[in-house]
Amino acid sequence: MFKSLLAATLAVSTLAAPAFAGAKGSKVILLTVSDECEYCARHGHAFREEAAKLGFDLDVKINNFDAAEQASQVDQAIAQQPAGIVIFPADSRAVIPSLRKIKQAGIPVVVTNSKPDDQYSEFWDVYVGPDDIGNGNSAAKAMIEGFAEKNLGSSGKIFIVEGVPGTPPQIQRSKGFKDVLAKDAPGIEVAGMQPGNWDQARATDAAAALFTQVGPDVKGVYAQNDTMLAGVIVAAQRAGLDPSKLVLVGSNCTAEGVAAIKAGTQYATVLQSPVDDGAFAAKAMGDLLDGKTPEKTIYLPKEMVTKSNLSICDAANAPTAN
Repeated sequence: MFKSLLAATLAVSTLAAPAFAGAKGSKVILLTVSDECEYCARHGHAFREEAAKLGFDLDVKINNFDAAEQASQVDQAIAQQPAGIVIFPADSRAVIPSLRKIKQAGIPVVVTNSKPDDQYSEFWDVYVGPDDIGNGNSAAKAMIEGFAEKNLGSSGKIFIVEGVPGTPPQIQRSKGFKDVLAKDAPGIEVAGMQPGNWDQARATDAAAALFTQVGPDVKGVYAQNDTMLAGVIVAAQRAGLDPSKLVLVGSNCTAEGVAAIKAGTQYATVLQSPVDDGAFAAKAMGDLLDGKTPEKTIYLPKEMVTKSNLSICDAANAPTAN
């Protein structure tokens, strides 16, 4: 269902021209952040698969979340004069001068996954990816629902394990999460935050420190992706806490998140498909190169997912169709 909705959003009626005629054989450069974190790797794989279907002459550069290196890669990419550039920002603020340069060079650009501030939207053609404010909103609603379902009352301390500092998901998911709590559940207190950098081992260490800082009366944890929440579960067990008694909320519908929800150690996740994230970024670039006009902003679905509707995650993470 969600794939069909996104496909409909991206579809543009151009019956007179062969599909992707301009995209085929065009030089496209993907500037991305990592092939190590699970989500980033699946995003990149999906992008490459779709790019191959569209016939791109694709070049991929990785910067390991290094904004300075990404800026240098942008300069190199512009010098190659490609038909298009797709960029997964290492830092949503630091990337603005690079986007301005790409725009000035007259090269079509798709921003994928991490959306910069909308005040700079003139510097990109299409954004495809998550609505991270909405993602945080959904996570907060899951936290509130979990408090009620587990009979934890309407107040208590929780903490947040965040992604890489300065990235749009880290900033915006925290904002969306805290905004909903402040409005709908002011008694639930965010008593601490530390970065886990989207990594399970880093998140385990961050959560261990936060369990010590907040104390044994902690009632819940929001980790900004399921990989980090797996680390939270390990840290909780090491601290002598039963994860099933806590409200543990993650994001991205990963396989480990699905398994933890089935096992009862994780309460909820938020829908976000890395497969769609990568594939639809490639499709948006294909549309641009064919002279079509895709939507300026294409958001991924962001439903709250618990054990009751877990099949949504399976559908969202299925391989892209041929």
